[in-house]
Amino acid sequence: MRKKVILILLVMYAVLCLSMRLSVRDMSYPEEDCMLYYIVNADGMRGLGHSIVMVVDEKGCGTVFSYNGMQRSLWESLLGRSGIGKMSIGTMTADETDAFLQSGDLHIDQDQLTDNYDVALYRSITAKEYRVVVEQAAPYLAAEQQFTDLYAKWVMEENTDKKAEYKQALERMGQGDDQPVYQIYKNNCDHVARLLASSVDSELRDYTDHTWRMTPNGNVKAFGRKAENWGMMTLGEQSLSERILMFFMIF
Repeated sequence: MRKKVILILLVMYAVLCLSMRLSVRDMSYPEEDCMLYYIVNADGMRGLGHSIVMVVDEKGCGTVFSYNGMQRSLWESLLGRSGIGKMSIGTMTADETDAFLQSGDLHIDQDQLTDNYDVALYRSITAKEYRVVVEQAAPYLAAEQQFTDLYAKWVMEENTDKKAEYKQALERMGQGDDQPVYQIYKNNCDHVARLLASSVDSELRDYTDHTWRMTPNGNVKAFGRKAENWGMMTLGEQSLSERILMFFMIF
C-alpha cells in the first residue's frame, strides 16, 4: 500500500513538472531598442541554481548583474543568517554579448560571472528603462563598499576595544537595518535579479510581490509561463544534469 502511494505521488509530481516546462518562445523587437534578460544557470550554486540580469544597450553591448552572499559562508547562509552581499557587475562588447547568448558561456572574471548559463527570459526596453535597471544596483554597491571599508579597519586595528567595536558594527550591518543584505531564503541572487528587472516591468513586479518559489529554476519557469510579453530562449546546449534540474526543480 505504501509503495502504491509513493508511486502515485511520484507520478503526480512528474505531471506537475511537465505542466511547468517552458518552451522556446521567439519574440521580435525593433533593433534600436535596448534589451532586458532574466537568466538562470540551472546547476549553479552547487545545484541550487543561480540567476543574473543582463541589460543590452542600443549598440548591443551587455552589462551583467550577479548578486551573491559575501559576509557569510554557505553553511551560515543555509542556517538563515543574513549578511552583506556582493553585487558583481561585468560588461561585454556586442560580439561578446552575442556569443554569450549563443553558447551560454559567460567569461567575466568576477563572482559567478564565469560560468555556463542555460535559460533566459527576455523583452525589449527603452534607453530610459535601461538606465533605471542599472541604477537599481547602487544601494547594493554602496553597502558592499561600506562593509569592505569597515572590514579593512577591523583587520588593521590593534586596539582591542576599538577592534571589538568594529566587529559589532560589522555584525549590525549584516542584520540589514540600514542597507540591503543577502538572505538565502528571502533576498538571494534570484530575488535580487527579479527586483532589478521588475523596476521596469510591472508583470514581474507583481509576480515578485505575490509569488514565492524556492529555486531560480522554479521562479523562471513559473514567471515564464505567465509572462506572454517575454520571449524565452535556451543558451547553448544543456547537459543531462542541467536538463534534469530544469525539469524537476519547480519549487
